[in-house]
Amino acid sequence: MVRRKTKWKCFILINLILLSVFAKSLPIERKIRSLNIVDTAFAEPELPRIPLVPFNEHAKSDDFEANGKFDTTTKGIIEPLTTTDADTEIPSIVEDEALTKTESVIVSFPSEEDNAVESNVTTLTNGTRSLFRNVRPGQEARQYSIEITPNGNSFTGRAVIQVRITSATMEDPIVFHAEDLNIQAVRTGIFTEVNAIAADFNVDGGVLEIEPQQEASNYIVVIEYTGNMQNGFGLFQGEFGGIDYLAMNLHATNARRVFPCMDELTEPSTISFTFNNIPYNNIFMNSAQEDNTNGQFKALLGPAVLWGMVAHNFNNINNPTAGVQLYARPGVINQENQASVAINSYFNNLELWTQKPYNEIVLDQDGRMLVIALPDVHKDWYALSTVCIWEPYILMERVNSVKQRKEALAEIATAVARQWYGYVIYPENWRFQWVIEGLASYTGYELNKEFQSNQLLDVTLVDFNTVFVTDVIQEALYRDGYATTRPLEPAEDIFEEDEIRDHIAGHQILKYKAPAILNMLKLILGNEEQDFIRTAGQILLNSRALETVNSRFFIDAINAEWLTSGNNMVGDIAEFLEPWIQTNGYPTLHVGMRQGGVLLTQEKFGFTAADQVNYQIPVTWTTSINPNYETDNIRPTAMMDNTMTINIPLDDEDYVLFNIQGQGYYRVNYDSALWERIIWALEDPEQRELIHPLNRATLVDDALNLARAGMLDYEIAFQVVLTMEHEISYAPWKAFVRNMGFLQKRLLAMVEEDEDLDPDIYLRMVRRTVGRVENEIGFYPDISVTEDSDVAMTRGLVMEHACKVRYAPCVAAAIDWFWDPNDRDVVNPNIPHEIRPAVYCTMVREGDNDVITALYARLEIEPTMYERVVILESLACSQDSQFISTYLTETLASNGPYSTEERNRIFKAIVESSTENAATALNWISWNTANVRTMYGGAEKLEDIVWHISEYIAGGLSIDYQNWVNSINSDLWDSEMAAQRAKDLVLENLSWEQQHLEHVYGWIDENDAPTLVVSMGLILGSFFLTIFNH
Repeated sequence: MVRRKTKWKCFILINLILLSVFAKSLPIERKIRSLNIVDTAFAEPELPRIPLVPFNEHAKSDDFEANGKFDTTTKGIIEPLTTTDADTEIPSIVEDEALTKTESVIVSFPSEEDNAVESNVTTLTNGTRSLFRNVRPGQEARQYSIEITPNGNSFTGRAVIQVRITSATMEDPIVFHAEDLNIQAVRTGIFTEVNAIAADFNVDGGVLEIEPQQEASNYIVVIEYTGNMQNGFGLFQGEFGGIDYLAMNLHATNARRVFPCMDELTEPSTISFTFNNIPYNNIFMNSAQEDNTNGQFKALLGPAVLWGMVAHNFNNINNPTAGVQLYARPGVINQENQASVAINSYFNNLELWTQKPYNEIVLDQDGRMLVIALPDVHKDWYALSTVCIWEPYILMERVNSVKQRKEALAEIATAVARQWYGYVIYPENWRFQWVIEGLASYTGYELNKEFQSNQLLDVTLVDFNTVFVTDVIQEALYRDGYATTRPLEPAEDIFEEDEIRDHIAGHQILKYKAPAILNMLKLILGNEEQDFIRTAGQILLNSRALETVNSRFFIDAINAEWLTSGNNMVGDIAEFLEPWIQTNGYPTLHVGMRQGGVLLTQEKFGFTAADQVNYQIPVTWTTSINPNYETDNIRPTAMMDNTMTINIPLDDEDYVLFNIQGQGYYRVNYDSALWERIIWALEDPEQRELIHPLNRATLVDDALNLARAGMLDYEIAFQVVLTMEHEISYAPWKAFVRNMGFLQKRLLAMVEEDEDLDPDIYLRMVRRTVGRVENEIGFYPDISVTEDSDVAMTRGLVMEHACKVRYAPCVAAAIDWFWDPNDRDVVNPNIPHEIRPAVYCTMVREGDNDVITALYARLEIEPTMYERVVILESLACSQDSQFISTYLTETLASNGPYSTEERNRIFKAIVESSTENAATALNWISWNTANVRTMYGGAEKLEDIVWHISEYIAGGLSIDYQNWVNSINSDLWDSEMAAQRAKDLVLENLSWEQQHLEHVYGWIDENDAPTLVVSMGLILGSFFLTIFNH
């Protein structure tokens, strides 16, 4: 063995000497960041020329102090980056020369001198930073050439990887991520594949370790392997209605399931792909195909996570604008118009918004934006050129539900924005994903506010300012109230797969809170003409193109413009943001009346007790004396730190409201005297209309959540709720349904466990609040009239909620609507789209097998995927336990009638439909967890299901849930961490039930108006009977 090592060392030394001699005789730029070779052997006699894109220094984890706080020192952001050959991300090691302009250079392999510098860098990074912790410290995968050949449900692969090893770690194995891959053979060569020989290897825990027979600093590693098609992620085969396609989505940690790699954000490499034997007419990827090839794509520099591919025979159904194409499966007709108009608006506005032309993002990109409607998979897509969106969220009939349009437009705009915020810039570590998610989502909603801005001229347009408050800000506040919710930015870098999934998708806090915080920050920093979030995005896109970003760099990008042209509302942006992003939760602003004005104080909000955190709160307010709820008053006039006094002369009936239009990320509580005055105004129809609908929504949202947190008596909260009898606007009803739904689930579970309790206890609240909706909007819309979008959404929302609790007029309307008047065995095709969920669900719950048979027949002819999902979710409303059990089992059939995403929607709908169905679903999944993981789309989808269950179970089911999660036979595997966190949410809700549920039941029981009338009647009857007898 010693002799063999000596022989190899001599051989390597001779080659290095010869290489050094030859290299010094050539005019070669030696210090480069990456290698761009597409030949699988890496053995071309002439190395190719590649463009180098300039990049600038950005702040890293070093910009945070040891205690997790921001270093608030203002830093420049346009200074050139000095780099090392070992790691361009480490600012403390300086090269002699920095690349300061785009140029073509000839690439050479690094010298031993370069590796000596690398050794120092590696020692530094390993000793001081966790950010660059990777699967194998001291190893860099500079280039990948990946060849994949699909074969049914599996594929074969060949990876040729150029690896560089630091001198200090040359004796350590070469290591790659390799999850769910069967490694068949490994060969390693020095500099070239020509001299590659077999190497020993071992795979354990998703990690491939390779022991080369040669000891060197520069290897070519050739790996032959096989893998299995996944279900909706990684490399997967999609299918619906006999039409299939092949796709690849490597976000967030799925590259390791397609080829052995260093699957980390801080490991950008030059990557090229070749796909063999693809039986489709079209194959799209990030990059352009090589000339005169079919399936061989040009190399691009970047992390593996940002690659995607779709091979298909779909139809090009529209070209929304120059350079953009829209594709859908064959058979889809007349559903592309609204999406095409929207995409045209988003694409052209984004090029103006970002000041970065799409076709100039990177050399050798495909150049087109290819928007593809996937019929069976719903997953965020970050790859360049391919924008894949689940079909219900992009294809719509000419006449459709406003709810679908609202959801689809939000989804499309954000998906298109991710081509810039997600690909052009991406997070330095997953802990900074909030910056990317926030910018993409914030931009998407801003684009929609512009796209749907003429509601006065067209009443069918969606008010996206309202949607942002109700569906983003208030949803974020609801989820962020739990103690188990993660902060936007965790204190430590994230590397493990389960932690990455949980941070990105767990409880979906990034999706809602990140854009809510950015929206609030925009309103704080500038006037109506200034958007420093937008300008910061522009700066990042153009100064950090194809590079990583973090929080500090985002703040620097804001400061670049704001410090010279913004206001002085906050002293330091980093200091302001720290508590909002580094801790979970948010503040409650308490308003107390004082002589001559009001006193403001703050308290940390949480459904359970939380440690106090001090926030700088943007204060906006108006009074009943001179009400102003317009957009010129949504920007703060002051920032409150600890306490604040505002001099407002209020007479006996005057009140003040804070957080205009609900734009701030906080709740507002008032003292009892102010609540009394506000409730009086809400009860008076004329006074109520003076309050903006978004503030009426905020009052309902805040009151119910403050009561739930024990910060307000339910007596006051329910008085606010009962004023809904005068309400017909969507925003307040959205707040009502979200928060009263929490009570409804638990009250129904309570009365089912005790037959002495009134089973209609919650129905009483519905009866007392839906009056104006029923009388003015009604449950029988005129299908010949074009309705205001707000009215249509309100009716659909209220009917779903009222019919679910068996409100008789709603149930009667559903029965009237369901059957075709010309054929009583067929579902009425003219049911207005907005009320179909309520009508279908009610009929399944209240009807017999004829209803289910009719809906299955309708399912066969339903032209749109969205309406198909409406039917599938409605079937989950059945109260037949045998049907529900069979329905669940059908979702696991590999050749069954449901797509991957439809399986998820069916399960969630069953959990939501009733306490009994939730119990059936919980018991079923506890026995089928592994199969659900496989058939529903992997660990990410299983964890989404787990979180969903945790929100909807109540009463005794909480114990069953805990037993499942805590069982050693739960089959949760690497989803156990998410399940345990979801269990904490269950325990929080259970704690509320134990403290408040009986009180809530008692209040409704004692304060129900019809009950009071009957009681008074009985009392008076007894009185007169006593007098008569006397």
